[in-house]
Amino acid sequence: MALETRKNASANAPDNKIAAPQGIGMAVAFDWGLAVQILFTPIFLLLFRPSNMLKIPGIDPTITGALFFILALIVACIPALFGEMIRSGRDWARRIQISANIFLSLGGLVSLVNLYQSIKIGNCWPFVTEIILLIFSPLIAWRLSRPVTAQWFKAVTPVEARKRHTGIWIFFIILWALAGGILQTIAAIK
Repeated sequence: MALETRKNASANAPDNKIAAPQGIGMAVAFDWGLAVQILFTPIFLLLFRPSNMLKIPGIDPTITGALFFILALIVACIPALFGEMIRSGRDWARRIQISANIFLSLGGLVSLVNLYQSIKIGNCWPFVTEIILLIFSPLIAWRLSRPVTAQWFKAVTPVEARKRHTGIWIFFIILWALAGGILQTIAAIK
């Protein structure tokens, strides 16, 4: 029933076109970047910073590393799938994304104290986190909350949404997700 309503709304749009949404690429890159960060963290720790945190007494370190990687892979599926829901035009996912990015923006304000303390000791990596939390998060929340975007999410079917967000678009989103996720992993560990 809801799918038929969406199709009818899509068919009733002038020239059968829906106004272009805003913020979807940023939101998907954000979610997929989080998945990259979750997946890359145990790899980075195992390769560059072996620590006692990743060691389980009585188990071979190679097996422990594999277990942490498998766990990270499972957890990384959550934001990866959520990003796919945004790409597929799921309105419930848009609402959750807006709320999450608002809360993350507020967290960025709170973590300014950490940024100041880190800069005092010469560590500038927290700038990466602050840029994500104080620039990209509010921008994603604002752009996804625009009326044209809300209308698009209500009118488009998942098939139409995925058709619009494919090809070179997805290639660049993956590049942004990889760059952001790896940079954020390094920033979080440093």
